[in-house]
Amino acid sequence: MELEIRRVQKTGASTMTVSLPKGWINSNSIKPGDPVAVKVQADGSISIEPNISKEKAESRKVIWTEVDESKEHLTRKLIGAYLAGYNIIEVRSKGRLDLELKRAVKDISRMVIGPEVIEETSNVITLHDLSDPVELPQQKCVRRMHLLVQSMHRDAMNALRSSDASLAKDVIDRDQDVDRLYWMVAKQYNLILKDRQLSEKIGVDIFEGMALMLVARGIERIGDHAEKIANNAILAIESGVQFKDIDDIADLSASSVEILEGAMGAFFLKDIRKANVIIDEGEKLVQKCQKLRTAKLPSSLAVVTMTSVTDSITRVTMYATDIAEVAINEAMRSGD
Repeated sequence: MELEIRRVQKTGASTMTVSLPKGWINSNSIKPGDPVAVKVQADGSISIEPNISKEKAESRKVIWTEVDESKEHLTRKLIGAYLAGYNIIEVRSKGRLDLELKRAVKDISRMVIGPEVIEETSNVITLHDLSDPVELPQQKCVRRMHLLVQSMHRDAMNALRSSDASLAKDVIDRDQDVDRLYWMVAKQYNLILKDRQLSEKIGVDIFEGMALMLVARGIERIGDHAEKIANNAILAIESGVQFKDIDDIADLSASSVEILEGAMGAFFLKDIRKANVIIDEGEKLVQKCQKLRTAKLPSSLAVVTMTSVTDSITRVTMYATDIAEVAINEAMRSGD
């Protein structure tokens, strides 16, 4: 709808009125005497919410499959529709829907939180997102992500030190749980951008929502590096590489996890002093990692493996300090 300029009119001793756009009234089926919710926003604007006594209509996205479309391409479209906040996603084909594509739709219910298959025919398969943002808000998702990646990094290093392939594989499997929570955080941010009432229900405005999404993105990347360390552990085990002394690297890994924990604490407490301490410690740890990369190791594969692990520890530390910077920015914005 294009911007319309309307004049304020005086209709009583102290009452001012503004007429509502006819197209908006018709599209929301508003009649004389119907209630609407009027609220003053933080930026001084006023929002008018129609149909306050009715449930919101379903948001539906229809995805038409293309000729010879791959499973991967359809999966990307489905994730995009999920992140956009559609609670009904319908995949259609002009002919019989390929079995591989049907499998891609069903796999989404395991990849993300909420969607379930509710209808399936020869050329249509429909997902319904049953998740409730109020029950699983952004803050809870981010806290859960943090706990997951902490345990993943500790277990990945333990797998490397003890040559435990099953533990390393378990770390790799857990990365999917981190991705599911991250997509949930991103979806909720898109939802609160579109629905201010939802923002009020979960107690997160668009600014905090953005901060939480940035933090979640950093944690998701940290989870990727836990997975990378676990893959290096499996490679070393399968190749028969033995590490006589990796205590220095294990200590660096433990320090990087502690820095992440401190950054998360600073973010949720809006503690600027603590965030600055974390950033300073992170910079020192990155320098230690860079020095360790030059250490001589017993074989070429060991050199490659340890260099890769050290690089992951460096990246984890840098993402953690990024979270600490978000903590400072958020604390300054909120006035704490």
